[in-house]
Amino acid sequence: MRHQPGSARPARRDRGSMAVEFVIAAPALMVLLLLLSAGGEWLNLNSAVSAAARDSVRAASLARSLSAASADATQAADADLGDVCVGMIPAVTPTLYRGGVLLPNTEANFAVADVVKVTVSCEAKLGVFRDVGIPAGHTFTASAVAPLDPFVGRQ
Repeated sequence: MRHQPGSARPARRDRGSMAVEFVIAAPALMVLLLLLSAGGEWLNLNSAVSAAARDSVRAASLARSLSAASADATQAADADLGDVCVGMIPAVTPTLYRGGVLLPNTEANFAVADVVKVTVSCEAKLGVFRDVGIPAGHTFTASAVAPLDPFVGRQ
């Protein structure tokens, strides 16, 4: 019996075409989902490092000395990023400014500075790629600036 053009039964030459389409489309769909997930994780890590920079500069702006500012900033960044950074605590770098001019990082300059800038760096692995066996990571860096508290006696 021959297949009629208007009937619902497919012709024999179309058999298995759906399986071939699925085999071609499934990996592309998985890669798309993987990239979307990695993009979301990338944004989350970038936002976490920015928040750590904000918290670090606030802690540094309340300190009484440069060494205390550096320690407080590192502690604040570690509290925010302790389990995110690979292998170590985040790198925290405070820099001092007075009237928009960069000052050398010394205790004497901390007493006359009016602004502190803290840069936080954190190397993080993207977990979504780690789960499929690809060791993908990136060093996320963010900076924040805050005025030093004028009512705190600095040395």
